[in-house]
Amino acid sequence: MDSAVAGAVVHARLRWVGAPLLLTGVGLLGKTVYDAFFLGPLWLAAVAALGAGLALASFGANHDTAMGLAYQAREAGLPLDLKDELDAEIERDRDGVLALRPTPTIAKVIPLIAAGIQIFVFTRVFGLSL
Repeated sequence: MDSAVAGAVVHARLRWVGAPLLLTGVGLLGKTVYDAFFLGPLWLAAVAALGAGLALASFGANHDTAMGLAYQAREAGLPLDLKDELDAEIERDRDGVLALRPTPTIAKVIPLIAAGIQIFVFTRVFGLSL
């Protein structure tokens, strides 16, 4: 299998890590904002907002990387579902797809940073020590 095809498949799967991260990030953000109304630390709400934002960014970075790699490997035998998704993206925004520059390392690191921030916020909010 071509390395661009393999990378596109990996990032197409990895982007869905962003969905549960976004749910937990929004939940933690809501809890920290609620706590801030009752004299909780406002800085923790800002850190929680960062964690939620990075969760959304992890989906976006992996999606863009998957589409960029899929476009590079479009002639190398993409799986049918990924090829169909790429075709739909090209039909929707051809110039945007052509302008994508895959960043696999960043796309892999962003979910880890988001998870780390959310774990930190969780331990501060619920007073747990890991």
